[in-house]
Amino acid sequence: MTKTDSPSSASRMLVAAAAIIAGLYWFADLLTPLALAIFLWLTIDAFAQSLSKRVSFLPRAAAVPVAILIVFISLAAIVGFVIEYAAVFSRSLGAYQVRLDELIRQGYDLANMSAAPPTVGQLFANLNPGAILRGVADALQSFGGQALFVIIYVACLFAAQASMPAKLEQIFQDEKERGRAAKIGKAIARSMEQYLWVQTITGLMIAVASWALFAVVGLENGLFWAAIIFVLSYIPVVGGAAGSLLPALFALVQFTSPVPALVILAGTQGIGFVVGNIIQPRMTGDSLNISVLVVFLSLVFWGKLWGGPGAFLAVPMTVMLMIVLAQFPSTRWIAVMLSNNGNPDTSVDADDPPASSAAVSNQGDVKEETTTSSDDKV
Repeated sequence: MTKTDSPSSASRMLVAAAAIIAGLYWFADLLTPLALAIFLWLTIDAFAQSLSKRVSFLPRAAAVPVAILIVFISLAAIVGFVIEYAAVFSRSLGAYQVRLDELIRQGYDLANMSAAPPTVGQLFANLNPGAILRGVADALQSFGGQALFVIIYVACLFAAQASMPAKLEQIFQDEKERGRAAKIGKAIARSMEQYLWVQTITGLMIAVASWALFAVVGLENGLFWAAIIFVLSYIPVVGGAAGSLLPALFALVQFTSPVPALVILAGTQGIGFVVGNIIQPRMTGDSLNISVLVVFLSLVFWGKLWGGPGAFLAVPMTVMLMIVLAQFPSTRWIAVMLSNNGNPDTSVDADDPPASSAAVSNQGDVKEETTTSSDDKV
């Protein structure tokens, strides 16, 4: 590339990036279910492969529907559990009205506000219940519509999976390019599988340890708060902070002393710190290969574009983008900046044999040929 066409090339890249970002934002309702379906499809496919390998009598054709059934039943159980406990939790809020009024008065005193503090009843009277119910109904309708589209997309992806090798042969005529494309696809699938596995296991660790802490302190609905912490653990950075703050705020309402709330806040933060900084890095290794700063920026970026689903998909989408950008010379520098160790091809080249191993193998072949030739002479 010459110096004269470098500015024009950079400007074209900026325009293309702006157009892509605008498309992601304006077509979020269409792309969000598709992205969730691709992520779920890769997860179910990896789970089916693991089942077929570990269960000898289960063939690949039967492992896929079994994996689909297990994943969707697990998701439905989690959603149903949270909804059931949320209803129980909302019915018990009336018993804490006196404590809430006291907290409001204490807040007014700390702020040195001379006006009379409102009561909880007055605050709810000023709200518009009809508008709130309409908003909840619209949110549930949107969630149900997206869930239906996700299920349809997942079924279509599994139906199209059988013809994918033939399509790759037609797209990539060269065998080397076709092998490279297959490695990129495997690297993306492996990264997403690793991310979901690590987030699930570490989320369970944090939720179980937090539930034990809630039981010791005596926090009511501790199982509900542990389930909320587990669900929020799939959202990096922000999810852990919210999971620690919500039960601590409820402890302020339940207990007359702020000590239990401080114990819960410090305990959940300590549990998250140990799991996130000691256990999780050892489980993840270099499979994701993105820095903490990039994780936070990706959370802000995808959350702004796609809301809650974008926050959930922030890390896997960024890893996928990094792997793809690393394959082109003009965008490789972006992938290097996104990576943690400066080598965005780590997951793609994981299946390639090291140069030293190849050299040792070649040397062994040479020695074997030399021995054979000497035997022939004898």
